[in-house]
Amino acid sequence: MDFSFIFVGGTHGFVDDFKKQKEVILPTMPEFVLCEDLEDNVLDSKEKLKEIINKKEISNMTSFEDAEKLIMLCLAKNIKLIGIDFHNFGFNENLQKKIKNQDELSEDEDEQVKEILIERGNNQIKCIKEYHKKSTKPIVVIVGAWHLREDSKLIKSFDRYKVIFPCDEKGNLVLEPINEKIVYCEKTKNG
Repeated sequence: MDFSFIFVGGTHGFVDDFKKQKEVILPTMPEFVLCEDLEDNVLDSKEKLKEIINKKEISNMTSFEDAEKLIMLCLAKNIKLIGIDFHNFGFNENLQKKIKNQDELSEDEDEQVKEILIERGNNQIKCIKEYHKKSTKPIVVIVGAWHLREDSKLIKSFDRYKVIFPCDEKGNLVLEPINEKIVYCEKTKNG
C-alpha cells in the first residue's frame, strides 16, 4: 500500500518513543520528518541540525534531551527535520510553569489551553499539507498520541496514511501511563 504519511504517536516520555520512531524512519528514509516536539524549528540542512546540537536548546517546554536522538538520526541520514508546532507550544509563561509543574489550572486557564490546542492542531495540519507538496516520498509525522484519536481533526484531514500509536494489548490508544504492557498498533486509510 502506498502512503503519503506515516503518523507516529508519541507518549512524551513514558515509553521509549525514539525506538519506534527509528523503526519507522530507517526503512522509509523520508525526505522530511515532521515533529511536534521540534516546535517551530526548521532543521532543513546539516548546518541547522548541527547548530541545534551545539546549542542544545529547543524551548522552555521541550528539552533538547527529549529530541536529541531524533535530531542525531536525521543528521546521520541527511533527513530534514521540521517542527510543526508553535514555540513553547503557544503557551504563555504562566501556562508553561503550570503545565510543567502539573499544577491545577483555573477554569479560565483551562479554556486558554483548549483554544491553544485547536490552534496548534490547525497549524500542524497546515504544515503537513505544506511539506506534502514538497516531497514525493512518504512523510513521517511525529505527534503526541492524543492528536491521533479517531475523531481528531488531524486524522480526519488526510487520506492515504498509516497511523502507528501506543496502545494497550486490546488495541486501545494509550494517552498516559498504565499498569499493563504498552504495545504499538497500526491503522491505515487509503483514499
